[in-house]
Amino acid sequence: MSTLTFSHPKLKHIEMGFSQLTQVVGDNTELKQQLWQNISWYLSKHKYSESELSILNYNEPQIWEDGIDLSRSKFRTIIIESISDIHELLGANKGTPTFDVLNQVMKNLEISKNIEKINQEIIQIENQLNASEEIQQLNEEKKFKWKVAVEEFNSKILLQKNVSLMPTYEETSYATEYVDGLTKYMSLLDLLEINLESSSEMILLMIKNIDDTLSYQEYEEVMNSMKRLTTKHPNFYCMVFPSQIGYVYISEEHIESILVVGEEAHSLADCRNLYTRVCAYYPDQTIPSYNEFLGRLKMIAPYLFTSKKQSIQMNVKELVLIKIINELFQYFDLIPVAVLQHSQLEYDFLYES
Repeated sequence: MSTLTFSHPKLKHIEMGFSQLTQVVGDNTELKQQLWQNISWYLSKHKYSESELSILNYNEPQIWEDGIDLSRSKFRTIIIESISDIHELLGANKGTPTFDVLNQVMKNLEISKNIEKINQEIIQIENQLNASEEIQQLNEEKKFKWKVAVEEFNSKILLQKNVSLMPTYEETSYATEYVDGLTKYMSLLDLLEINLESSSEMILLMIKNIDDTLSYQEYEEVMNSMKRLTTKHPNFYCMVFPSQIGYVYISEEHIESILVVGEEAHSLADCRNLYTRVCAYYPDQTIPSYNEFLGRLKMIAPYLFTSKKQSIQMNVKELVLIKIINELFQYFDLIPVAVLQHSQLEYDFLYES
């Protein structure tokens, strides 16, 4: 894992853990948007306008990885900001994962004879057009004569203009817009996996608002697939910005690259180390087991480092964990909501310490 730092004036205080599977969660929507825009623009080689640069004191933003300039060409960056971006990526336009797969398929097929037959037909069409009365009339007694030219066919033209990938169900074709969100994401990952099998190109998949079309269970399914691909392919990276505060995927291997953005922004610590430190500060002997801790972390992580009231009701053990982890990161502004079930020591820890 590496650490990203930023020159952007609003992001200078952030140290972001960056691994093959990175998440940015929390309730500070404005700061998350700044991070998204800064990283996605930087890696997609966005050309900054005069007005954009004026906000940045006329210095293009820089991002450093472990103190060294992060090359804007390090990754082929695939950006999904809304569901319409997935529709485009699942299309066969040049530069999409779909195009890359179909191009690979075309290269492996022996279609030269088929294309030769098509071109013979095209030549006949061209001759018929040039023999038409209209073209003959156009050229009658003219110094310069006009001729209809029909472009010859080749595999490149075939792929770019005549080939598409479309979903079907029970032999009926549908527009991609009618396919459910989970199928779209899983299909995109399947296409990327085919490309990764034959390429060492560094790919970064950046996804924003992934939860707009996914339930939490579906979100975990997509994240599991991403994790599998990152484990299998060291050149594949994912960075996910859920829009809903309650979405976070907990994986022991990648917990240090979960950036929680609240009133402060912190990347979480190594899972075992974090659990050990939580146990040392737990107010009584009802310390959660390691697996219970991971389960509760999935619930509480997006609500760290903020004094805002939680949008969901939590029990005392979850609030205790929030307070302990906040204070481990030197954040002391938690205002816990009233809870009913608790031990006296847990209550004292929350409300009297």
